[in-house]
Amino acid sequence: MDSYKEYSDLLSKNYDEAVELLLQKYGPAKDDYFREFSYQRFMNGEIKNITKGKFTRTNEGLYCHHIDEIKWLKVSDQNFVKEYKIPFESQRRNRLVYCDLVEHTILHVLITKETSFEYGYPGYEVFLKRLIEEWYLDERVPKPEWMKKCYMKSFLEPQKTFELVKEMQEVIGESYFNALDDYYDEKKKREVKILQWQEQREQRFLEDRSRWIEKAKQLNHKSSRGEIVTASYFICIVYETVVDSFAKSITFKEYDNKMKRYTKEKVLDDLLVYIESGNGPDGEQSNDKGVSRY
Repeated sequence: MDSYKEYSDLLSKNYDEAVELLLQKYGPAKDDYFREFSYQRFMNGEIKNITKGKFTRTNEGLYCHHIDEIKWLKVSDQNFVKEYKIPFESQRRNRLVYCDLVEHTILHVLITKETSFEYGYPGYEVFLKRLIEEWYLDERVPKPEWMKKCYMKSFLEPQKTFELVKEMQEVIGESYFNALDDYYDEKKKREVKILQWQEQREQRFLEDRSRWIEKAKQLNHKSSRGEIVTASYFICIVYETVVDSFAKSITFKEYDNKMKRYTKEKVLDDLLVYIESGNGPDGEQSNDKGVSRY
């Protein structure tokens, strides 16, 4: 039986039947998802993270699915574990099942259908379906080795992938594209829109930066320290054309604190030199190109 037919048959099962079929296909898990003692300590607030068991089979291209995701959201997420007080019973090895990417997606489709979208749908729509589209419709091979193994394990040609995703959508009562070409056409339209948005954003960025530069040129040594430091922050950090790690992370409050070691006159003089040079600051202190930064 080819993989497409297997997937289509799995999609025709109910959730319990699908889980049982996959347990027979791949065998049971040999360890719990989390260590029980660590789990209880985490629930009691004694530790910040839960130690995981040795359950992974990604070296075989397989994902591990929590069977109880039909009654809990994100059972593998420790934040959800704590918020919803998910019992450890849901993490035991007999509540785990292995599956490839497409089978994992089908399980979420069946959960979505049987719980009327209460469970299963977020994982399906936000992560799993999009990953299938990216790998097998857009034909983007993942780079990490473990993901490549998962990619190959459930590999489908684009047309078969399209037909299967359309079947999944029908199972939960949602529409999909009429044909594979429609999917690609819509993808191209989205890409054009994103490119236009990026160009508009860049233009607004340049216009905003120009306005701040004009404001800075009107400043003098009698201007308030707040005006000078604010202009320096926006021009050299927020609207810096060459964004470095400093520019990405520092807040105005942090920048203002660092500038307190310099007089306002020094900050302004360095800012005006920077504007005239057209180059970004490149040192911890002022130089012939930049601004006193930190």
